[in-house]
Amino acid sequence: MAHYNFVKDLTEGEAGEARFVDVLKTRYNAKFVSDNKTNSHDVILQFSEMSPFGIDSVSFEVKTDVYYRDTGNMFVEFECRGKPSGIKVSQAEWFVTNFKHLKEIWCIPTHELKTLIETNRFYQTQNSGDAGSKTRGYLIPRKIFQDKFVVIRDES
Repeated sequence: MAHYNFVKDLTEGEAGEARFVDVLKTRYNAKFVSDNKTNSHDVILQFSEMSPFGIDSVSFEVKTDVYYRDTGNMFVEFECRGKPSGIKVSQAEWFVTNFKHLKEIWCIPTHELKTLIETNRFYQTQNSGDAGSKTRGYLIPRKIFQDKFVVIRDES
């Protein structure tokens, strides 16, 4: 099991959110509206031109995968410290995973991700995350389900 550090992970996560916003500003002329420090969503962006996200204000839940080796999976958290978390509590319209080292950003409408999870039998991890957090999540094989996602290459 990897050694996690909450403060470092939080810093990496916030940097991943900022990178996501920068990519969408450049690629789709998105405008930053707000960020949020609760579990309902992470950022809201405004789109004035056609984008995969529509034309309007859109909320995003942004997760950053900093693992340096590609496992082929996307981790989607659903429980932490015995309470629902991640996909179970997010109210964001889109769920995003920024694969930092792969330079790929995978996006899917949250309701479609929930349907994908409900209609498949994904492996469920038992003790991921920080020691004692008992974080649980689904492992989704990315390549098998890539057609369900908007995949944006981060060309930075």
